[in-house]
Amino acid sequence: MRQKHKILKVISFLVNPAWMYSIALMVSVIFLGSMLFAQEDSIYDKCTSQTDDPAPWCYLDEVKAIGDPTLCENILKYWPTAVGVHGQCYYELAIQTKDCELCNRIKKDDIRRMCKLDACK
Repeated sequence: MRQKHKILKVISFLVNPAWMYSIALMVSVIFLGSMLFAQEDSIYDKCTSQTDDPAPWCYLDEVKAIGDPTLCENILKYWPTAVGVHGQCYYELAIQTKDCELCNRIKKDDIRRMCKLDACK
């Protein structure tokens, strides 16, 4: 009798509409969130679909063309090991915009020092 009661309890839990709606809602949020994230960065899409340059370097070239240093952070977001490309992004934009403060965002010491020498004249 006890086993039958446990089985009925599990079945009633599984067919409970509130539980099913909660799962459906969570799956929808995860799916929509991933779609929104993927659509919000066309540079990433462009660079990961081409084969001429490694994707982080392609991203760097696109960021330089746009001239928006905040996009340099996306290099580490998408390619966590591309610390050198990340630094090069800030380095080149610091020289391009003559903004010495951008050098402080560079994580690698050698690139940061070189940036300060070249951009902070």
